[in-house]
Amino acid sequence: MSKQDKTIQEKMRELDALVAWFDGEEFNLEEAMGVYKKAEALAESIEKELAEYKNEIIVLKKKFDQV
Repeated sequence: MSKQDKTIQEKMRELDALVAWFDGEEFNLEEAMGVYKKAEALAESIEKELAEYKNEIIVLKKKFDQV
């Protein structure tokens, strides 16, 4: 698995860490926008991947129901 092929769980852990950064002692305003944009992109990636899984499940369910 390459660095770009993270699992949803890995992405969610990374997102949790980014969100926690805002409440942590390392927070600084100069970095906040960059961290926010990174968290936003990660959240969008997770949502997209979950939507793809949902679509696959719907298709498989339809095929299963036809049997």
